[in-house]
Amino acid sequence: MILLPITSPQTVQAAEEPELNASAAMAFDEKTGQIIYSKDPDKKVAIGSITKIITLYLVTKAIHEGNLKWTDTLTPTAEQAEMTQRDELTNVRLDADKSYTVKQLYSAAWIVSSNSAAMMLAQKVGGDQKQFVKLMRQTIKDWGINDAEINNVSGLNNDDLYEGMYLGTKTSENKLSVNDIAIIVKHILDEYPEVLQTTSQAKLDFPVDNETKTYNSLNLLLKDQRDYQEGYEFDGLKTGTTKQAGESFVGTLPMDNTRIVTIVMGVAGEESDNDKRFRSAQNLAHYVKENFIHQKIMTPGDKVNNKYKPEQDVYMWVPSDFDLSTLKYGVSKNDLGFKATANKKTANLVVTNSPSGYIPYTKTKKKIKIKKVIVKENLWDQIVNFFSNLFK
Repeated sequence: MILLPITSPQTVQAAEEPELNASAAMAFDEKTGQIIYSKDPDKKVAIGSITKIITLYLVTKAIHEGNLKWTDTLTPTAEQAEMTQRDELTNVRLDADKSYTVKQLYSAAWIVSSNSAAMMLAQKVGGDQKQFVKLMRQTIKDWGINDAEINNVSGLNNDDLYEGMYLGTKTSENKLSVNDIAIIVKHILDEYPEVLQTTSQAKLDFPVDNETKTYNSLNLLLKDQRDYQEGYEFDGLKTGTTKQAGESFVGTLPMDNTRIVTIVMGVAGEESDNDKRFRSAQNLAHYVKENFIHQKIMTPGDKVNNKYKPEQDVYMWVPSDFDLSTLKYGVSKNDLGFKATANKKTANLVVTNSPSGYIPYTKTKKKIKIKKVIVKENLWDQIVNFFSNLFK
């Protein structure tokens, strides 16, 4: 570690806490993993449809690995179709006698949080939903998340699901901490940033009967949505609602040449207030923009510990009144940090006394490919499918 003077500090009044009404929350820089604000980040809470970030990460991975194509067509089971007819679970309608492309289902799962669409995609990738849940568990365990509770692919309570759609008991519910969610979000945005092309869409066009029906995104912070604010251009990511924990939201937006992620879990308020989680996310984004500076702290001409030279300019978020001359640096123990070179050897360095630290990222392990699953139908399934296809 070293002591590296940068500039003279500015002095302003300490920032007031953002008004969030959330049981747990965080704002962090997606590129560096630097935490700018956090509240109870280790507290494990119900996550609802935020679950779908993991599900759709694995679906996106399967597409990249060639095990799934956007043009592949899938047909819902009778149970999956029936669930879209139930008022408390429905958004887009799916019919058991119709097929839908992977692209249509993928968009529906992201934009309007279709539970059955997520189930159909997971079933195709994993062979069945239980096997896919095991894949979800193994994936986040590989990312250093060891105490998660993941029991189904959609985020619904298990008691809303049919047999074969979940692991655990009927009362089980998916739970993660804010730290866990931050790790998951960084993985999907680092590896597959193109997901933002889908999550930024304020409308979904989806086939219903013999026409195309348009649905509004559940993310009310997107442009042209009612909670949008100019200058705060949210382009993702996922809502979550549970009976136990209420309303939550994982948001992301570009800010000062980087990307900020906001997480607000279990936002309290009137049940009829459909904007409370988005208002809290917006308050958190305002808090970052109004009280922190995305400051250049090093250039390629600087030396760290009279040894390492950064490969490019280095930035971090600091409070306006933070004394930059007190910053200390050390070799990163994980994949976070900025690259610096010494004697033709490269290392990742981090600020060891960052005001709020970094998300608990771990060393990237060897990537495991998703194997293409071929599900063998029993004789009865073959007979049913034969007659179903005959009369389509």
